[in-house]
Amino acid sequence: MAEQARVPALRRAALVLRRLSDSDRPMTLAELTQQTGLPKSSVMGICHAMTDEGLLARGVDGTYALGSRLYELASASRAHGLAIGEIGFSYPVGESFFVAEMDALHAEAERLGARLHVQEAKENRRTQSRQIEDFVAAGVDLILVEPVATDGLEDACAKARAARIPVVAIGSALSGADAVVATDNTKAGFLAGSALVAALGGQGRVAVVGGIPITANSDRIAGFLAAIGPHPHVEVVATSHGELDAKSGRRAAAEILTANAAVDGFFAANDQIAIGISRVLRSRKLAVPIVGVDGARNAVEEIRSGGPIVATATQDPAALVRAAMDIGIVLHGGGHVPRPSRYLTPTLIDARNAADYQPWG
Repeated sequence: MAEQARVPALRRAALVLRRLSDSDRPMTLAELTQQTGLPKSSVMGICHAMTDEGLLARGVDGTYALGSRLYELASASRAHGLAIGEIGFSYPVGESFFVAEMDALHAEAERLGARLHVQEAKENRRTQSRQIEDFVAAGVDLILVEPVATDGLEDACAKARAARIPVVAIGSALSGADAVVATDNTKAGFLAGSALVAALGGQGRVAVVGGIPITANSDRIAGFLAAIGPHPHVEVVATSHGELDAKSGRRAAAEILTANAAVDGFFAANDQIAIGISRVLRSRKLAVPIVGVDGARNAVEEIRSGGPIVATATQDPAALVRAAMDIGIVLHGGGHVPRPSRYLTPTLIDARNAADYQPWG
């Protein structure tokens, strides 16, 4: 009888997991209740229990997403799938975030007994397209791409598809890819924007420094603008574009401050841009808060020491790689992925929790 009593609870938990798996974003308790048709109290109990077990992750806004434990279980199931012997990975440049991804990818390849082919695209679209084509010609089993641009790689991806080699984009959407695994960058931008509004006391002139032409950066900016939108006394007075390094952040900050001396805060599309901005502000002895996205070690160290970087919304390079591998292995084996776009939930790191956060990099 006890065994029979557990079955309905297991089925309800599985239903919650399926609804989250089918969704393209984290879901609230109310949404899960509506979509599962279960009593709210049951859904709440299931979500709390699965969060405790790491099967779900609860965001700062109370929404629920699939948890890291599920990815671990998926990794454990790989031995039952079609073996992957060769993996190709193309990334933009040797910046710390991509280095952290490569470290995780080397660990995944070693676990699978696979050979890893790594190519740096140097932020060049044509170079990355050629690298994907080279992976296809080499007959790899899976191609992973950290795109230098969202568009422009469609022909190379089409060649991979014709050769039945899955292409999984990591970090940002890629037109032509079979799947994408990324941070929820809109939410990351929103978290960072909310932190800057708080740091400014709800009023001030802010500058926005974007990144390379990928959806990750445009989504972060959209999230940032959504966060400051309800605050009429927070005004964007300058915009610029950086790349993937601190040097571009220094250049953008110098240009912005030359044209707009009275800037009260900065939003940077990634932490390395934020670091570059910080160096310019320090050199000019300006106490101007900066918020960014990534959760990188050097940015977190600034938060711990009192700024100018005051907050960052996290990414988890290792978790992104593991999730991309999980999807890639399923696709390589001819399986169906019900949700080819998977977005991991970011967390805001600021002075309140920076001491307890373990940064990457």
